[in-house]
Amino acid sequence: MHAGFSGGLDSSVLLHLLVAQARAGRLALRAVHVDHGLSPNASAWVAHCRDACAAYGVELRVAAVAVGRAGGQSLEEQAREARYRVYESLGDGVVALAHHADDQAETLLLQLLRGAGPKGLAAMPELALQRRGARIWRPLLGVSRAEIAAAGRAAGLHWIEDESNRDTALRRNFLRSRILPLLAQAFPHPARTMARAARLQGDAASLLDELADADLAVLLSSDGHALALQPLSLLGPARQANVLRRWLARAGTRAPSEARLQAMLVALSAPGRRGRMEWWLGGIGVRRRGLRLELVRREPPQSGADGAENTRI
Repeated sequence: MHAGFSGGLDSSVLLHLLVAQARAGRLALRAVHVDHGLSPNASAWVAHCRDACAAYGVELRVAAVAVGRAGGQSLEEQAREARYRVYESLGDGVVALAHHADDQAETLLLQLLRGAGPKGLAAMPELALQRRGARIWRPLLGVSRAEIAAAGRAAGLHWIEDESNRDTALRRNFLRSRILPLLAQAFPHPARTMARAARLQGDAASLLDELADADLAVLLSSDGHALALQPLSLLGPARQANVLRRWLARAGTRAPSEARLQAMLVALSAPGRRGRMEWWLGGIGVRRRGLRLELVRREPPQSGADGAENTRI
């Protein structure tokens, strides 16, 4: 098992707890620190993590990643994606992360304000399977930030403070420092309540996936690369959208936005649109050919090539 170790309070407490389990012979433990290179203190954080792991006798891997604005993503989003690519590169073991109940509440609020559906509102699962077989485990999701801080002080731990956590221009920090404390004045334990809501949304998302899988069993070709349009058209609009989201997710694409997915469904159902149509989501395309939708894995052709109506999603 690897422990994600930033050197901050949360990951320091998690590492301390996992070291106790490792010393009892219950697991083999290593740590991984992702250096985003975004802070002037990044090298000092690496040194702190090396010293802490050396004191525990835990092997530490430091992974330096390059983060910069691209594709309209914020630095936060790019940094997160870079971290998870590192976790995926570790192989098929377990990576333990120190996300807790307050993190879960912040994620739920961010997703809600983005207009997310049940899958987004489910926020972070306790156990998630990544590409290449890596499993992400979040054992502290039911624990509050205050409880983690108390545990860190009781254990006499030393941790670093990321100066970016004070920047309320970052949305998560704004929710953490302004909104959640305000909610706590009127609602008891709002973070735990929202964490419970996220779990219930996760249940709903799982049921929607099961429904989509049942529909796909009827609609898909034997190789899974083509979807029959005529029986798809017999489903209600919400169920059609649910099927397409699930099919695209299983193909490894990033989920299209609600607006783009609806535009795709409208185009497919429009009378008189008999030409070939293609939509692209990154490196994977969806092509209508006759009464089938097919997955295409290549670069999109130039607009208008082969008489196609090409739409990039």
